[in-house]
Amino acid sequence: MDGSAIMEVNSEPADKTTEVETASRGNSDNNSNIFAENSIERTLANALMHGIQGHQNGHLELAEELYETILEIDPNHAQANHCMGLLKTDMGNDKEALPYLENAIIADGSILRFWGSLIKTLNRLGDLEEAKKIIGLARDYGANDEEIKTLETELYQ
Repeated sequence: MDGSAIMEVNSEPADKTTEVETASRGNSDNNSNIFAENSIERTLANALMHGIQGHQNGHLELAEELYETILEIDPNHAQANHCMGLLKTDMGNDKEALPYLENAIIADGSILRFWGSLIKTLNRLGDLEEAKKIIGLARDYGANDEEIKTLETELYQ
């Protein structure tokens, strides 16, 4: 065997090792991202749970602070937007609630409760025409006849 044959044999495993190490590092980076995302999701879910508990127990400032923190991290967090909207209505700030309730629907239009909260708030503000438009949008988003009836009932309460 001449020297060039030895070089070819020896260089092949080194190249494969480099590929494996590179792939392993790539998977490690992907796993780190997955763990980081799960950690953030868990943290946001925990903050939301504490915000809801605070809200229910009358600790409105604490709830507001937690909802704001969640929305700073994830402005499209459907539940946090909805909860902030409900908090604003509970604090007597129906107009301030509207953007949060609308954002909740934009983030996840499949949750009927979000639509109902927006309609009730519009109703309290005396904006029945806008509330009727929202019912039409809910239908466009795929709300079935039963859900539309529920929303119409909430409109006229």
